[in-house]
Amino acid sequence: MDVLKMVYDALIADPIINEKAAGRIKFYKFPETSSVTTAPNIIIDPLDVPLPEDFADDTWLTYDCLYQIEVWSKNRTNTRELAEQIEKVMWDFGFSQGSGPDEFDEATGIYRDARRYRGKLYRGDLDTL
Repeated sequence: MDVLKMVYDALIADPIINEKAAGRIKFYKFPETSSVTTAPNIIIDPLDVPLPEDFADDTWLTYDCLYQIEVWSKNRTNTRELAEQIEKVMWDFGFSQGSGPDEFDEATGIYRDARRYRGKLYRGDLDTL
């Protein structure tokens, strides 16, 4: 089960996120600050590998996942609105929001909203165990 790809697919499936950040949603790869414009960049950063959780009959049933999703742009309103839309998508996906920095880098003019999301997903092979 590729949870990172599932998170990515859930984000690009959202029409608002897709409209505002199509082609600029990445994982593991942070943009060069000089390439950030008013158009937002979204970075999905796994903070831990999916961990086996919730056991029954000596078999793990779920993956416990922790991701940080960052929005970078030079427009504070766009950054905040997109981060809030990501929060809604992640909630529908089964993840709850934790803490994360909300920053402005004066030297580059970039706003950064980084929120952490934790959630559990059931294994995809439970019916074959």
